[in-house]
Amino acid sequence: MSPEELRRAARVAREIARRAGALLHEGRGAAFGVALKGEVDLVTDYDRRSEALVVEELTRAFPDHTVVGEEGSRRGTGRPVWYVDPLDGTTNYAHRVPWYSVSIGLELDDVPLVGVVHAPEMGWDFWAVRGGGAFLGDQPLRVSETADLDRSLVATGFPYDRRTAEDNNVPELAAVIRRCQGVRRIGVASLDCALVARGCLDAYWEPKLKPWDISAGALLVLEAGGRVSLPDGSPYRSTVGHILASNGRVHDELVAVLASVRSPQTA
Repeated sequence: MSPEELRRAARVAREIARRAGALLHEGRGAAFGVALKGEVDLVTDYDRRSEALVVEELTRAFPDHTVVGEEGSRRGTGRPVWYVDPLDGTTNYAHRVPWYSVSIGLELDDVPLVGVVHAPEMGWDFWAVRGGGAFLGDQPLRVSETADLDRSLVATGFPYDRRTAEDNNVPELAAVIRRCQGVRRIGVASLDCALVARGCLDAYWEPKLKPWDISAGALLVLEAGGRVSLPDGSPYRSTVGHILASNGRVHDELVAVLASVRSPQTA
């Protein structure tokens, strides 16, 4: 895709994300159905309504692309691919916590091209275009300059099978929390990445995610001057599902701490 095509894709995705965000914002004060997809994994009526809106509009705007949504929607067979999380932070949303987002990422052959993360309660409109920078609205983003893990504020998250799986990120948390200034658990992977890109967080790691969780956020970090890899330091791909995103300066140190306790499944 040409730079002009990517800029158009970003404009369209931002507008669609804002529309979906308005729908979610409207729904947060209303009664809605909540169901379990797994032991602790929730889905609401508004996940499905937001996904229907986003998938329909993206398909209309880009009929030659493929659109894949978290709640099972899939349209098209072409390249590139849009990854849609229509409500990132469903557990927060279901509990009336205002930390949630609409996340839309465009990839071609595992390379992120466009990323949009819209947080309606915060009024945040994060977006990035490959080679064109990362922004919050019109404000350029830049990662932090924190130089060592000891002074770092980092974020993480935990898999939905954490109650039963040995590979649950708890040993990693115990190791990192002893080495850094603080650890935050926001519960929204796209916003964790966005806050690394903004320089609020110095790093974020999490295992067992899906492409729609991290596709957009990873590009935000990269275009803000940060570094993204798998937690073991190997090359990142959203389809693998594990991520370590940082300002780049503390990256190798965090890789080493995680490696000291990492189970073979996430190596």
